[in-house]
Amino acid sequence: MLYEETEKKEIERVYAVFADYIRESPYLEWLWSDKLGYLLLKISTKKRYVEEEILVDTADQLAEVLFSEVSMDVLQMTGNDHTEQTADPLELAEIKRRWNPFLERLPEYQTVCEKILAGEK
Repeated sequence: MLYEETEKKEIERVYAVFADYIRESPYLEWLWSDKLGYLLLKISTKKRYVEEEILVDTADQLAEVLFSEVSMDVLQMTGNDHTEQTADPLELAEIKRRWNPFLERLPEYQTVCEKILAGEK
């Protein structure tokens, strides 16, 4: 067994909340491997290249990666080369605005977002 049943259900619940985001992102792909379990790939569709593969062990880990991806979307959009911790007030407001729909469905992951903003990821 790759996952305890409760952890598998929680991973699937987090995935379900972010499923549209992952599907619409040109940089992410979600896969199941019978040998490894859940994989989140960071990809380049232009180069047809896998830049990073993340073996998902826990729902917390998946939530952290996905909330971080959402915040990085904002920082890339603004063209500023910095992190969530050094985001300006407008960027920070936009990050929180984009996180909100996910947090409405996953409120117990608020602490994950707080850790990202504090640089504790």
